[in-house]
Amino acid sequence: MSDEGWAKAATADIELRERRGGGAGSCDIAGAVGAESMTARLWRFGPGDAMPLHRHRSQEELYNLVSGGPQTLQVGAQQVEVEDGDWVRVSKDTPRRIMNTSDRDAAWLILGAPPGDGITDGVRLDPETLEEIPR
Repeated sequence: MSDEGWAKAATADIELRERRGGGAGSCDIAGAVGAESMTARLWRFGPGDAMPLHRHRSQEELYNLVSGGPQTLQVGAQQVEVEDGDWVRVSKDTPRRIMNTSDRDAAWLILGAPPGDGITDGVRLDPETLEEIPR
């Protein structure tokens, strides 16, 4: 971060990292600009990509579909159709996952606060039972 209290990063300069095991990848925007009180990631989902069903221990999230709509966001038991430019807020305890069931690439901006305990803030859930899957 600059001495003036702000930082700038070009999306093209932020590394796109695939999830372990392949599939969707993301750019850590918050990390690239030194954000301390929030998370911000730009996710890229190809056709057929989906994130695991999960909830968070402490983090509320905002989902914004940047491009590729319409796309599907599972929120609780509902399948929510999201168009380009739509915003969806999801509370920390609500199960959620992005599922790209289309034939198009999709880009999602996901903002979260507070940052929580990194990757351990997310709790994976069994899609059938909604029970926690141990790490």
